[in-house]
Parts: sequence; C-alpha cells; structure tokens
Amino acid sequence: MFKKSRLIVAAVSLAIVLYAINSRQLFVKYDIKTGVTFNKQPSAMHMNQTFSTRSSIKNEVIQKTLGKPKKQVTNTELEFNSFKIKNINCANVLKGDESAIAEARKQPRNIPSYKTLIKHTENCDLFKQVYGYNNILNTEEEKQFPIAFNILLYKDVAQVEILLRAIYRPQNYYCLHVDGFSPDHVHKAAKSLADCFDNVFIVSKTENIVYQSFQRLQADLNCMADHLAKPDWKYLINLPSQELPIKTNLQIVRILKLLNNTNQVGCTRGIGIIMKRFLHRYDYVYDENGTYKIVNTLEKYKLPPHHFLTAKGTAYVLLTHQFVKYVLTSQIAKDVLDWCRGILSPDEYYWSMLNFNHHVPVPGSGQEACLKVTELSTYVSWAITKTPDECHGKWLRHICVFSAGDLKMLVNRAELFANKFELEYSYPAIQCLSEWLHNQTLSPQAIDTQFYKRLYLKKITYQLDLWTNLKPIQFNETDL
Repeated sequence: MFKKSRLIVAAVSLAIVLYAINSRQLFVKYDIKTGVTFNKQPSAMHMNQTFSTRSSIKNEVIQKTLGKPKKQVTNTELEFNSFKIKNINCANVLKGDESAIAEARKQPRNIPSYKTLIKHTENCDLFKQVYGYNNILNTEEEKQFPIAFNILLYKDVAQVEILLRAIYRPQNYYCLHVDGFSPDHVHKAAKSLADCFDNVFIVSKTENIVYQSFQRLQADLNCMADHLAKPDWKYLINLPSQELPIKTNLQIVRILKLLNNTNQVGCTRGIGIIMKRFLHRYDYVYDENGTYKIVNTLEKYKLPPHHFLTAKGTAYVLLTHQFVKYVLTSQIAKDVLDWCRGILSPDEYYWSMLNFNHHVPVPGSGQEACLKVTELSTYVSWAITKTPDECHGKWLRHICVFSAGDLKMLVNRAELFANKFELEYSYPAIQCLSEWLHNQTLSPQAIDTQFYKRLYLKKITYQLDLWTNLKPIQFNETDL
C-alpha cells in the first residue's frame, strides 16, 4: 500500500513538471544563432521575471559581442575637447621653429566663451573632472606653502578660468575682483566659476575702475582684506586676468622660499619716477550715469606724510603675509594711502613707497636700496624703452600682446608670470604655454637657486641708501 502511494505521488509530480515545461514552450523561442532564449508573449504573471531575464541575457550577449561598454562622452567633454587646436606642434613652437609658429597662426580655432563656462559649471563635479582640476599634481612641499592670489578682471572669464587652472592648488586662495563697470554676464560667469571651489571667491566689495584711478589700487586692497580671514597663507601675488604663469606652482613656492619672507617690489628713482603724476592734485569728476574721469586740478599737491619720499614701481608685486597685514592695520600705511588718492596710477607708487622708505620699519622690506630692483612678479614687454623689448605679437598701448612666436623667450625668463595675452589673438600661445606648464608639473624642472637667492642676499647686504638715516628732512621738488 505504501509503495503504491509513493508511485502515485511520483507520477503526479512528473505530470506537473511536464506540464510546466510544455507551458513555457508556449511563450519562449530559441535563437539558434546566439544560443539565447527570448520571450514571445509572456503572461502578466511572468512579465517581471521574463523581462529581467531577457535584459540580463541581452546585456550579456552585447558584452560578449562588443566587449565592455564604452564610457559615454558628455557634451561638456565634447565641447572642452573642441577648444583644443588640433594641428599645432607645441614642442616645435616652444623651440622657436618658424614653420611651426606660422602653421599655428593659420589653424582654425574654437574659442571658449562665458556662455560655455556658465553652462559647464552648472555641474561642478563634472566640470572639475573634465577640465582637469581633480588630477593636478600637488606635492607635500606645495601643500605646506599656501599662496593667496588676487585676480582682477573685467572681461573674458573663460581666459580667467585658463589662468586659474594653471595656478590652482586646493591649499591656495583666489580672490576674483570683477570690475564694477563690467557687463552682468561677466559677473555671472565669474560667480559660476567661483562657486565650484571652496577656495575661490568673489571679492566682498567691488570697485568701478578707470585707467590710472585710485580704484585700481583699492580693488587689490579689498581682496587683501578678504584674504586676511584665511590665516595660513605665506605670500600674496596680485594678477590681472590677462597674465599667465611661466613657472609652475612648485617652482613659485621654491622661489618665494628663497626670498626668505621679504617682499619683492619694483622701485625707480630719477627720471623714471614720472613727477607729473603727483606734482598736482587729481580729482574725480562723476557723470550722471556713474562713470567718472580723472582731472588735473593744476593745484600743487601736498607732500607725502611721515617724511616719505616718492618711489615708483609697478602694480604687480610679491608681498609677505605680514606686509599685507601691516598695510591694512598700520596708521602710517593708511596715511600714505590717503595721499595716493590724489595722484595718477597710485598702484605703481604705493607698494614701492611703503617698501623702500627705510626710516619706517615695514615687515618684509629688508634694507635694499631703490636702485635697479628686479621686478620678479611679472614680465612685461614694453615698446617705450630706449631699446624696445622683443615682441612677435602686437603692440597695444605700448605693451606687447604675446603670440606663439614669443614663447621661446618667455619660458626662459626668470619672472613668475607674463603679461599680456588676449584670449582670441593669443590663443595658440595660450594653448602651447598651458601644455608646457602641464608637462613641467609632471616632470619638475630645477630653478636657478643662486639667482633667486641673490635677490634676498642683496636685500640684507646692500649698503643702506640715504633714505634710511634722513632725520630732519628738508623737502623740495627736486627731492621728489
């Protein structure tokens, strides 16, 4: 009886299995070519199961046929890659090869714009990945020596991004000052760029800048005030947006270390001081629309305070943290600044006067005489010197706008930055210089240690100039 029951159960089970197999044949078919079973018309009961099975089998077949699926290229990557000039031999351009330079000039180019920058920075993670910010080589030596940067701009935020990318490190700080007179789209593009980084920010107070005005100097001071909220940086470098580095960040760090916590500020006396800029007081005359012009009042201007002698340098300087703090907190520095409000181009006088009037102790000034001072921050090629500097580009307001033909000269100079480049005109030069800097970062090149070290030794071994020990000073116009 028991055996008979077992036989009945086995027979029923076999019948159920056969029925299930026969039922499945109603909605599947077998593909002889691929050896894969696909659904015909599955019932609602089997829909989820068969769909999942079909998808996994299909993906398996595709992967066997094509290999691993290719990474999808985003529109951001496509556009970013389209900005690269294809047929350009940067290695030969940097060697000064005339045929390579001529060929570079002829190549068609797709220039990045504020519109593409705004669009790309909508997704900051993708932007930083595609543009290479996530892959920047950053040594421990650089991490231990953060730098603060001022970047003053009024147009071409896409060029600002190229500059930022060339000098960017997570430990550094970058203050963007957008001219108050700039169009709204420039402000929007700059903010969209800054918002993608924790260490890039828009200045808290914007100035409306006119050429040779006090506001140009004030814009730098506004950024400096914001930088003081970040206590760990070592030096401050101020840049206009049309500069590019000709040294890597690691090289800049090593050069600044060799300056041994002293400022690097240009200084000129004698005929180069341009006395007409401060012999008379200049005023600002505003129009109804908020713009202004600078007017010579022909009124004899007052002498600088605290027995300061006038000295001229440039707007571009390398300043220690302690010096910047002094500028913003010292009453003497504020008094000299107030005097600068009534002169032309005060940004070319203020830093030099504070750094070279040695009767007032100023942090980082050393004791260097105002005589043939090396201006280390920025190289500018001028047309108004007795023997005009080299320029393979074009002259604009007596300054060379660099082209690809200038790169061989630029990459061999001692300065940290070069001014100026224009986004559209200089684009082949910008691309090749950016490529060269990237390669230099991957294979760090030695710097001329003795050359930069001598700049510091000069500050402490120079015999003190007459400014140092002038007690009762009798001023007259010839002193200025």
